[in-house]
Amino acid sequence: MSGFDDPGIYYSDSFGGDASVDEGQVRKSQLQKRFKEFLRQYRVGTDRTGFTFKYRDELKRHYNLSQYWVEVEMEDLASFDEDLADYLYKQPAEHLRLLEEAAKEVADEVTRPRPSGEETLQDIQVMLRSDANAANIRSLKSDQMSHLVKIPGIVIAATPVRAKATRIAIQCRSCRNTISNIAVRPGLEGYALPRKCNT
Repeated sequence: MSGFDDPGIYYSDSFGGDASVDEGQVRKSQLQKRFKEFLRQYRVGTDRTGFTFKYRDELKRHYNLSQYWVEVEMEDLASFDEDLADYLYKQPAEHLRLLEEAAKEVADEVTRPRPSGEETLQDIQVMLRSDANAANIRSLKSDQMSHLVKIPGIVIAATPVRAKATRIAIQCRSCRNTISNIAVRPGLEGYALPRKCNT
């Protein structure tokens, strides 16, 4: 009965596959699959006390309470797969998005079937927690730019929250051609509008 959590899907491609598949996209989908495995299969406990699936149960509990977030400990991720944690430390802008997509897929699996009126799946925010040693802000170097770092301190001022689009639609001024559902990357960067129309 232990095989019900991960039945696996096996197939063979008799035509040899498409050679034009982007290698970066394949790598991203593999990383997202590993993040999904982590969220589904990471468990805590001992043989004596019993095991619990930490993140899967937390996602289900939070989603049913309309709290669309999960807190992931970096040490848990490192104990599951050290390479995944390293990718997240070194390129958080790219890999945090993959982790959030994986969390959304796991939330979809564990909350199905949802009550009527709540069939649409909400996005899941992943908050990271770490017990790593904090670095002094004055000791940060240029090689730590765009990496995850932990800095101690007290917040003394904060600006109000500003809205930022996550998906946009653009329209050409001359021909009125519309391109919709364009994803905008998180962070400080925006979206560079094209100089010419595609049509």
